Amino acid sequence: MDEFYSDDFFNGNGPLGWSEKDWFAYLKKSEAEISRFAKLYSINKMKGKTLEEITHLAGWPMPENDESYFEIDDDAEFSEEPWTLLNHPVYIITRGLLKCLQEYLEKVIGETGIPAMLVWEISKIITETSTFMALAANSTDLSEDLLARCNYKMSAVKLNEIIAKTSQIPEPKSAQGKERLRRINGIIFDLRQLCLNLAEAPITKH
Repeated sequence: MDEFYSDDFFNGNGPLGWSEKDWFAYLKKSEAEISRFAKLYSINKMKGKTLEEITHLAGWPMPENDESYFEIDDDAEFSEEPWTLLNHPVYIITRGLLKCLQEYLEKVIGETGIPAMLVWEISKIITETSTFMALAANSTDLSEDLLARCNYKMSAVKLNEIIAKTSQIPEPKSAQGKERLRRINGIIFDLRQLCLNLAEAPITKH
């Protein structure tokens, strides 16, 4: 994997010459952080905490004003390792929220037995949303702020489509099912608000 790194890739802050095993470990750490954030979100949302409060609690706070992603939370798990999309705060947060969304949807779908076509349509839109969000975070790192803004706005559009589709899900009969459906709507709202906030963030002067 020599072609995937160069002498200046780490800016002197991390080891050079990582092996494929090192990168696999890095990938697993990213997935573990996404799962950890999803768990913290589910627990603390029930306690009435906001998304912003939860991101700080999880160690992945969103940057404020002109603050750079490179300047926040130097004590984070990834702080001494390569900076890639896999340890980007927006990536971790949005993937964590989407993970929660999918888990609750799976249980609601199992209880309500909604039509297969509706399940497919919701799954397809979630995938598209995830792609736009990842592209937005990556665009920011490439200093393409206007492209990032467009991707966040497209994410918001897709989330509106998810709202429309989930409104077609029959109301679950159980109290747990009703609560899960309520949480699904809350997650979509948080994701949509996050995308709109990021889309309206000031353009960084380079």
